[in-house]
Amino acid sequence: MNPTASPPPRTLALALAILRISLGGFLLLWSLEKFFVPQGTVGIWEGFYKIRIGEQMPYIIGTLETLLSLAILVGFMRTWSYGLGLGFHTISVASTWKQLIDPWGLYLFERPQHLFLAGVPVLAGFVVLFLLRQYDIWTVDGQRLGQTTGATAERASASGP
Repeated sequence: MNPTASPPPRTLALALAILRISLGGFLLLWSLEKFFVPQGTVGIWEGFYKIRIGEQMPYIIGTLETLLSLAILVGFMRTWSYGLGLGFHTISVASTWKQLIDPWGLYLFERPQHLFLAGVPVLAGFVVLFLLRQYDIWTVDGQRLGQTTGATAERASASGP
């Protein structure tokens, strides 16, 4: 964010904070699943990514994904954490392309797989968060960089010269 530019309005900062926390929480739940149901992770990697992983890999993946989730939740290293979240979720959505083109099981499946459609708006949320990351100022990075809220600028201009 340009240090001389005025801060984003309070409503934009609030909207981005809500989006960031919900996306970070979403990713955190998937991360925790790798610890609680590691065999599910093995099956997902084999079924969707066509990669066989060992029994210990879910724990390694879960640890890394938990760290990424926490970085997104607090807005740490926004470009990297939001970008990685976007990239990983893009791969996840792309790997379900069959379920996305036949969500009701009319052609490719015997039963509906429509819940995979929920990944698409989540992907859109990651895109929005990444594109507007410089305006997501209620974060660790925002504090570290000294970014202020629109409310601070409003109070300063209301108090006069």
